[in-house]
Amino acid sequence: MQISGIFLNPAVELQTATSLQPGQVVRVEVLGVENGLATVRIGGQTFTATGEIPSPPATFRALVREVTVNTVHLQYLNGIPEGDALTTMAGALGLATEPETTKLLQEMIRWQLPLDRSLVETLLSAARELPPRERAAFRAARVWLETLDLRADPVRVREALAYLLGKEEATPRGQEVLNQAVPLSPDQEMVSFFTFRGKGLHGELYLVDDRAGKKGEQDFPLALVVRVETPVLGETWVYLTRGRAGLTARVAVAKENFVPLFKKAAGELRDRLAALGYAIDDIQVTARKISCICELLRPHEPPPYRPVNTLV
Repeated sequence: MQISGIFLNPAVELQTATSLQPGQVVRVEVLGVENGLATVRIGGQTFTATGEIPSPPATFRALVREVTVNTVHLQYLNGIPEGDALTTMAGALGLATEPETTKLLQEMIRWQLPLDRSLVETLLSAARELPPRERAAFRAARVWLETLDLRADPVRVREALAYLLGKEEATPRGQEVLNQAVPLSPDQEMVSFFTFRGKGLHGELYLVDDRAGKKGEQDFPLALVVRVETPVLGETWVYLTRGRAGLTARVAVAKENFVPLFKKAAGELRDRLAALGYAIDDIQVTARKISCICELLRPHEPPPYRPVNTLV
């Protein structure tokens, strides 16, 4: 009886046991498949693999189930791990299998970050010092900062985090640091931060761009996010992105009783954007508390997994 999964056969000199550990989530890149054997790359190391391997080129996430002297057993992950899988990972890392831990691991896996125990413990310790209502925004912001080239500079991380979370100690320096930061992954979107202030309102404008900063080369960014705060309506978020048939707008308002008002105004917004040459495909209005732009950002997902069953 064969065990389902993916099996890696590393070269002897790679010392696999020191680089791959049970419970770790890895990004697998399939380089080629020939005669029932695949060549895959994980973290810069190349392996010969057998099992449920998709046709190249392909990239997907996998959980390290077992590591022996000669073989590494991987389990393909369909989307973001949940429930028991996260509990297993927490246990494999020697961490308490509590909700705060699994939520943090899930956010780190979402951004394809290495599950380093020291980093996880540092972030968990910082989160525990906050009121429970602030922890979700902290996780989203702090994990996202780990995807940028500023992550090794604690001063810049602290300045950027204070700005993202709207802390009293936030300064314009935090915005400057974020606008200078570059994603570590070439596939990750760039985010530009701007502030505005008018009569009776103030807020921020965020441009999410997939052109590595070359924003002048396209008519509309990948997404445009606006946070507006007024004395009457409180905080309102508008997320505008490109859909199949035009633009899609998602509006998050502060209170449930504001939803009918904004739905009524949606038609006027549609007309104004149409006059500017932008067709609105859909507008959704919900009452939702958003504390940070990072709660709206999501990384690219790997393409659909299509196994070719090359078990040998």
